[in-house]
Amino acid sequence: MESALQEATSNSDNALSGQLVNESDYIELSRLVLEHGYRTDTGKADTIHELYIEEGELLLPGTPLHGRKEIFEWGRQLVANTPWRTIRHSASNMHFVYDAPNMARGTTLLTVFMVAGQGSATTLPWSVGEDHDVFVRTENGWRLQSRHWVELFSRGDVVNIS
Repeated sequence: MESALQEATSNSDNALSGQLVNESDYIELSRLVLEHGYRTDTGKADTIHELYIEEGELLLPGTPLHGRKEIFEWGRQLVANTPWRTIRHSASNMHFVYDAPNMARGTTLLTVFMVAGQGSATTLPWSVGEDHDVFVRTENGWRLQSRHWVELFSRGDVVNIS
């Protein structure tokens, strides 16, 4: 009896896998993605860890962060030693699919504008890439299990954010 229930649950999970998330989950996941960028843009990177599960991962080039504690410390350092004068994240083309009833994967095209140093602001993006996210539904709503940044285009000037 127990194995039949496990098989039915497994088949149900497999049937859902790869399907687009429903509208309410899309809104919640989009808000989570946008909140991540907003907190960086407004000097609140030290609160980004709140958007992750306890064992969450943030994988940036040269900076793999494992667990909320490491993500908090990274964000705290960004707030204490901000390497830019202005930064703005523009998120688009969000696409989310279910892996299981309480798990989803998503990609977001992210355009990052940054002004570092004394140079004038430019409309040229500092970087364009994709966030590859894995989400888990918790008792407090959707949270990030992992985020992996994949750079597609770069302006060429280097700013150390690790």
